[in-house]
Amino acid sequence: MGVRNILKSWDIKDYKVVDEQGLKEITLGASILATGGGGDPEIGFLWALNVLKEGKEIILIDPKDMPDDAMACMAACLGAPVVLTEKPPGGKEVLWCLESLKKYLGKEIQAIIPPEAGGVNTPVPMAVAGAVGIPVVDADGMGRAFPELQMTSFYTHGVMPSPTAAANEKGAVTIADTVSALMAERIIRNAAMAYGGISWIAGYPMTGSQLKRSAIFNSISKSWELGKAIYNCRKTHEDPIEKVVKIVGGYKVFKGKIVDIYREFGAEKTKGFSMGKLVLDGLEEYKGEKAIVDFQNEWLRLEVNGKVKCLPPDLIMILDSETGEPIRTDIVKYGYRGSIVVAPADEKMRTPMGIETFGPKYFGYKEDYIPVEELV
Repeated sequence: MGVRNILKSWDIKDYKVVDEQGLKEITLGASILATGGGGDPEIGFLWALNVLKEGKEIILIDPKDMPDDAMACMAACLGAPVVLTEKPPGGKEVLWCLESLKKYLGKEIQAIIPPEAGGVNTPVPMAVAGAVGIPVVDADGMGRAFPELQMTSFYTHGVMPSPTAAANEKGAVTIADTVSALMAERIIRNAAMAYGGISWIAGYPMTGSQLKRSAIFNSISKSWELGKAIYNCRKTHEDPIEKVVKIVGGYKVFKGKIVDIYREFGAEKTKGFSMGKLVLDGLEEYKGEKAIVDFQNEWLRLEVNGKVKCLPPDLIMILDSETGEPIRTDIVKYGYRGSIVVAPADEKMRTPMGIETFGPKYFGYKEDYIPVEELV
């Protein structure tokens, strides 16, 4: 049918066309919001850029404009980010998933929505939408990144991840369809491990009505605003950390140097995650202080001088103080220096079911969830 014909049939006149510069800005901003996860943004950016160079359009629509009875799904990468760096995609994997999902459902998918904010899982859904000629919904299911399939506002607001299709680079496709969201996560996670630690997925089929009830609105636009601001700071030599704090409504809580990294080696293959802990010594106004950050694909829990400063689902971002570039769990090294910014999660992530599904106790911490604005 083509994306322009879809817009016309839905009577949508207000939309955004993403060009190469916009794609760069969105990818950077989404990488910042990804809280240390989200994978290598170069992979996501190049995939989407290739779609643009083929002469296809990537068009963003506001979630409020999607018809209630239209069908959307998410498209994404699932697995350990460090594996993705070593095992990049061929470019057809998500298209195979999408085709398998459509056949399984017996319905057309008319729009794509990212599951999260991330350097891969924001531009790749955009690339898929562009490649098949359907719009991208300016929203996602987290407003950040999280490691597991069920950890979305979609699920906590009544949309099941099943059926979800997962593919590897050789064309093997697995479809998980179950009444349990946790079982869907386990099946798709095991498929990713069977595929070598990473898989490409399409799932969470939902109507426009369900999407409006469950999604985090305008998160791609927020990524775009962040990325544009950071690129501008690099030209004007303004402080990028201040810009990030302002845009995300957060707080700068630490600046330091990474002096120790504890990684759970082998977790990528046995559990499907990159897991571990960072220790940072304070610099400048934080000299003499110490920060500890736990991670499971993403930064999860922050402690400064023995006091908890941020718990999931709230956001922890470690950024290069000079460039604003995010420091990710898959690339972090001893000696890296950065500023830590924390920010509140979207209110759709802070519901009682949300805290049960991706709050501190789900990850094994003893603390009850306390909003970051109270901890800071």
